[in-house]
Parts: sequence; C-alpha cells; structure tokens
Amino acid sequence: MNKPVTHWAWFGILSMFLLAGCAFSSPQITYYSLYAPAQTAAPATAPASSPPAVSVGPVVIPDILKQTQIATGGADGRYQLSEYHRWSGELDRDFARAVAEQLARGLGTEQVALFPWDQHFTPTCRVLIDVLSMGGAPGQEATLAVRWSLVDPQGQKPAQIRRSELREVPAAAGYPAWIAAQQRNIEKLGQEIAGAIKETIKP
Repeated sequence: MNKPVTHWAWFGILSMFLLAGCAFSSPQITYYSLYAPAQTAAPATAPASSPPAVSVGPVVIPDILKQTQIATGGADGRYQLSEYHRWSGELDRDFARAVAEQLARGLGTEQVALFPWDQHFTPTCRVLIDVLSMGGAPGQEATLAVRWSLVDPQGQKPAQIRRSELREVPAAAGYPAWIAAQQRNIEKLGQEIAGAIKETIKP
C-alpha cells in the first residue's frame, strides 16, 4: 500500500532538483572579436596614385593573451581570466585582421594581406607587430601597448621601429564596452601606422 506513495514522493523530489538546476544554470558564454566590420567597411582616405601593398604580421602576443578566456588587468603583472567572456578565435590573427582593415581605410587601398600572404601577393611594405600588453578593467579603462616595425621587403630602406601606448575609457561597465574601447585603441594604432607608411612612400 505504501509503495505507490513512496514512488511518487521520490518523483516529486527529483523534479524539484531538476527545476532548481534549471533555475541556477551557468551564465551563457559570450564570444568577442577585435575586428569590427561595421567600423571598417568603407575606405576613409582617397587612394594614392601608387598605393602600397602592405602585409600585416606576424603579430606576437603575450602568452596570457593566447587564452580563450579574455584576460583583463595586467597593471601589476596580474591578470583575471573571464570564464564567460571569450575570444571568438585566435587573438593574434584577429588582431592582425583588425589592424589590416584599419590600414586599408587609412591608405585607401585593398592591397593589404595578412602574413603569411598568398604567392600572388608581393608586399612593398611589411608591418610587424609585438603586442606588449593589452589590459585594463571593464568599466574603467582599456589599455594597449604595442611595438611595431615597418620593414622594406627589398631591404633598400632601414626598418622603422616605433612604440604606441594607447588608452580608452569604456562607455559603460561590462565586457562589451571594454571590447569596443579596445577596438578604438586598434583604430588609433592603425591610423598611426598608416601615417608612418605614407611618410615612407612620399616621393
């Protein structure tokens, strides 16, 4: 006589546990990219009479930034990895693509390729990038320190080596605004590199 009651009691308890598990499920993972197509869709500069062919990369990044989880902080050598905010792909390639699109805008040319480039592409200028740090804190600041070089593939001109220290204040708290601030940092970096390339191709 008691068996049906016991059976339904256990069924009710199990249902309660299942409902509780659904109520306290883990937050959804969100993926981000430094490449923002909407901001780089159309060239912003009229093309030069003889625009350069530019290759971007390799891009070297610190090991901590190679993690799938987004790393923030870094001011005192300590980083925080976010479990629920991650990069959508390999950060070095994503960074190179974002810079390449900024250079296409700034130079008014589509003759821009990522390293390693196709055999049919012959660059007249190479951009090498060493990301020293990329950090800050969501809701506070987004920082980016980069050492970059302009190299003549033919070896006829000496390499130019420069350093850029960039900083943006996110428009809001949270990771989306921090990512947008880093995208603005890369936009400024692209403008600096494009300006230097223009100087090298002046007659």
